[in-house]
Amino acid sequence: MRFPTVVLAMAIMLTLTACTQRANDASYKDTVKNALDQADLKDLSVSEDREHNTITLSGKLHSDESKQRAAQIAQSAAPGRVIANEISLEPLGDEHAARKIESNIDDAIEDTYKAALISNHLDKEGVKYDSKNGVLTLKGTVKNSELRDQAVELAKTVPNVGQVVSHLEVHR
Repeated sequence: MRFPTVVLAMAIMLTLTACTQRANDASYKDTVKNALDQADLKDLSVSEDREHNTITLSGKLHSDESKQRAAQIAQSAAPGRVIANEISLEPLGDEHAARKIESNIDDAIEDTYKAALISNHLDKEGVKYDSKNGVLTLKGTVKNSELRDQAVELAKTVPNVGQVVSHLEVHR
């Protein structure tokens, strides 16, 4: 009789622990979106990567001030989260040219980072990368934290990189 009671008690404890963990791991996506909407920045998209503690902003704005304001609002609405500000700057009347310029700059960022990885003998270490509107995102799995830190620091030296977001994981 005692065994079923112990099993039942353990099952209840596990259920309560799981529910508590979910409540503590709250999503900030809707909170950020609502804050941006209230600030009349309704055309922006918000995505969340809870595993990497990252909120990504995307969309188009016409001024750098608006882009920075959006990042500040997102940071206030999601404290402790990394805000990847991938908003495209497209001044009125120059939208097409701005998109082309941003695309070329992103290509140059990726090419420059690739060259930096090669020259620092990190090109075979599992670092994957992508640049969007000046945000260089690093992904993949590396052998140790020193390699991860070196890859991140190297990314920060690449011209035209406005932000480095690291999703690099250390192989365990």
